[in-house]
Amino acid sequence: MMRAESAGRGLQAPLFEQLIRSLDEDRRHVVMDCGAARSGTIALLSELRCRLDILDLAQCLPELGGLEDPGERRACLAECLPGSGREPVDLVFCWNLLNYLKPADIETVGKLLSPLLKPGARLHALIEYSSPLMPASPGHWVPDASARLFADQVDLDQIPSPRYSPKKLQSLMPQFQPEKTMLLGNGLQEHLFRMRL
Repeated sequence: MMRAESAGRGLQAPLFEQLIRSLDEDRRHVVMDCGAARSGTIALLSELRCRLDILDLAQCLPELGGLEDPGERRACLAECLPGSGREPVDLVFCWNLLNYLKPADIETVGKLLSPLLKPGARLHALIEYSSPLMPASPGHWVPDASARLFADQVDLDQIPSPRYSPKKLQSLMPQFQPEKTMLLGNGLQEHLFRMRL
């Protein structure tokens, strides 16, 4: 859960930190951020040769929440994600956004993302795992210079958490192979997936 203490002390997310440290300084990387534009993310990646694409998928959630028809939901997600013909992506930051999507929506996102990614591209996500409740909106995660994550705009209203298990996520996104999973101190589960070759 994105708790108020995360805003003050920050969240140690070892897989995110490891991912940032693994980026080769001598190579250009294309990063797709599914969250909002945040100065911390921009500053963290500015030390590297990166192109950063900001999607801000959270802006699509209110419209998506008003749709029941599966076809309309797919169309809404397709409008929120970039089309093909772009430079292939090396890395995707999902932050905690998958928690706010229905299983069929996660399947759709996986299908829409996969043609945009390089083989072996990685996807990072934070999943509500321990708590049955989560903030009613995803808020924002902001990394600092050491890749520690801070919660920003924490929603005090709560809704039930889907608590997606690693096996469930794997079944919903078969295009991605689980690479590492770690349970964090605040009850979030950190996931790192790799695009299948």
